[in-house]
Amino acid sequence: MKTVLCFTDGSPYAQSVYDHSVWAVNQLQTDLRIVHTLNPHRERASLADLSGSIGPEAYDSLMNDLVAFDRERARLAQVKGEAILSEASRHVKEKGIQGVDTELRHGLFVDVLEDIQQNVDLIVIGKRGQNAAIEMKHLGVNIERTLRVAKCPVLVASRAFKPIRRCLLAFDGGPSSLKALEFIATHPLLRDVEIDLLLVGKDDDRHRNEINDATERLRDAGFVAKGEIREGEPARIITDKVENYAYDMLAMGAYGHSRAKRLLIGSTTATLTRDCHVPILMFR
Repeated sequence: MKTVLCFTDGSPYAQSVYDHSVWAVNQLQTDLRIVHTLNPHRERASLADLSGSIGPEAYDSLMNDLVAFDRERARLAQVKGEAILSEASRHVKEKGIQGVDTELRHGLFVDVLEDIQQNVDLIVIGKRGQNAAIEMKHLGVNIERTLRVAKCPVLVASRAFKPIRRCLLAFDGGPSSLKALEFIATHPLLRDVEIDLLLVGKDDDRHRNEINDATERLRDAGFVAKGEIREGEPARIITDKVENYAYDMLAMGAYGHSRAKRLLIGSTTATLTRDCHVPILMFR
């Protein structure tokens, strides 16, 4: 049986990540796996070679202290990670999810993700982690790394969960947006959700045919759907649509196929993720 894979670091976004994961599990009728990663580089102290400055005996003593410090910091990180997973398990079980596995993994997040994503329907991550100010600056880079590794859709949780009733699909006719369209049409994740499609580009015959075909695909799958074309800068147009028309989710392909229509990993994706206060379902 496939699963929803949820990553947590115990940050302020953690509860929202759990709640979005619970929603996805209920929609997809899958199990839930919650993973916390321990970055070995983050848990290890570093020191320049100061033996020539402080003398060999003092240096040896200092290095012994640093080794002990590293061990204690690693132990505390392990204890903290176990506490984070315990709280995550408690939270989702209170929401009625009993089929949950928790796992503490050592290694870089992207390496862990690449190693454990077999038989996964959906990956759920937070918009920002423990270092929110740092994460905001490099938001697009972090999401890009996840998307380049992920073999399934990635749901980036918003700051707080609310019921998903209306979703905007940013559609450009490219491979990743077609993948988003097909996933929505064939998977139960967004069942009973109203889907609107938005194509940002020139209002011409080709684009009208693309948006009409995509809209009909969703209607044939049983969705209430309608399509629209708007001209302008993609990030601004999409953000305005999401924020001013009461959408609960944004779905988008992360890679387009022309400058006028693509959704760029990096600048546009970072802007959308930063400025849209809704969860974003992304497809590579």
